[in-house]
Amino acid sequence: MHASLALASRNWSWFLVPMNASSTGISTIIPIYMLALGGQVREVAIAAFLSNLAMTLGAIFWGRLIDTMHWRSTIVAICSAAVAITAASMYFVSSIPVLMLLSAVVGFFSVGPAPVTNLLVMEKSRKEEWLKTYSWTSLISAVGLVIAMVAGYFWLLQYDAKTYAIACSAIAISSLALTIMFVKDPQTTLDRRALLRTPAIFYRLRQVPMIFFRPLPELSTAKIRTQLSRKELLFFAGIGLYFLSGNLMFTPYTPFLKDSGVSDAEVFLAYTILHMCKVVFLPFNHRIIALKGEEGMSKIAYIPRIMGIALAVMAAVLVLANPGSILMITLLAFVGTEVGFSMWSATTTSSLLKIIPAGQEGRILGINSAVIGAGLLIGSLAAGEVSAAFGYGATFALAIAVAIASFVLVSKFFKKVRVAPQVRA
Repeated sequence: MHASLALASRNWSWFLVPMNASSTGISTIIPIYMLALGGQVREVAIAAFLSNLAMTLGAIFWGRLIDTMHWRSTIVAICSAAVAITAASMYFVSSIPVLMLLSAVVGFFSVGPAPVTNLLVMEKSRKEEWLKTYSWTSLISAVGLVIAMVAGYFWLLQYDAKTYAIACSAIAISSLALTIMFVKDPQTTLDRRALLRTPAIFYRLRQVPMIFFRPLPELSTAKIRTQLSRKELLFFAGIGLYFLSGNLMFTPYTPFLKDSGVSDAEVFLAYTILHMCKVVFLPFNHRIIALKGEEGMSKIAYIPRIMGIALAVMAAVLVLANPGSILMITLLAFVGTEVGFSMWSATTTSSLLKIIPAGQEGRILGINSAVIGAGLLIGSLAAGEVSAAFGYGATFALAIAVAIASFVLVSKFFKKVRVAPQVRA
């Protein structure tokens, strides 16, 4: 009885499955279609940069709109409809610059449901169930990613990339229908800034890094430097480098696979494995901290991540003209990188909670978003330029070097945390 009531109270969240499936599907197919039209890795990287930038600006816009209009279902409906229209329009597009623009549009509207979900969780469930509900919404969001990749794999076995955009449009329309059916604006709304005083919110917000709770001008480099201690600078610099490393690998990876002779369907198969790891390891994210503590797990988490990127280097340098072998190595590389990210994300999120002074939640979360956004944006552009000039192997090797630099900074952060009490004594 209690379980059925709990499930019923989460019915509103089912729109996340088709919403994530549609936006992720179209974001994955755009690079493939760009390459089919004769685009190169540099153009794909620019499209990724524009998408990340649009997500950043979109997070600010949708957050402020929520504060002003107190909309919930309306924002999700707008975003679902926009993604559906954008996906359908891709069928009629054969221009690489226009595809870049569509990538940015998808990024802008795909981030809209994230802050809405955060607030709906807290408005529609009891406080003691917030963390459990966050985990639930994160899980079904990840399921949406897997559905998009599996659907794309089977679709592309028979049809071309352009027609898959129509399928993504239909999936987005189903998200719109579920939103109309289950998502209702509450009679009373919660203050978004007040929500930041609740520690559990950070577990959810960290999974959506592009949510700014402060105006962008307040997050200049000089402002961040004056607001952070040396210990905090080490922590956030390590986080920024980690995401920069990730985009150095993943931004050029689809062009790498296509240039290596991997089929469109097999590209989606690879990303199916990547996103499947999210579903498998997500329920264990917060349990792994108890194994060896934050410091130990933060260091261990870099091992599968770096090993996964090293496999990508091997595929790019040592395995040539063998699409089957490259695909198999890619599957192993994706498992390693995603398992590493799952562990790393859980430990660094827990550490983030502990370094936030009382009343400083918005400032710290804003800085966290800023450094992640900078890492993603710089990583996208750098990946395109390095790949075009020096090749994929050099780009993946650079990703390893940046990941190691992140490891060094995060390790120094934990070292300072450990010795700080002795200094004060």
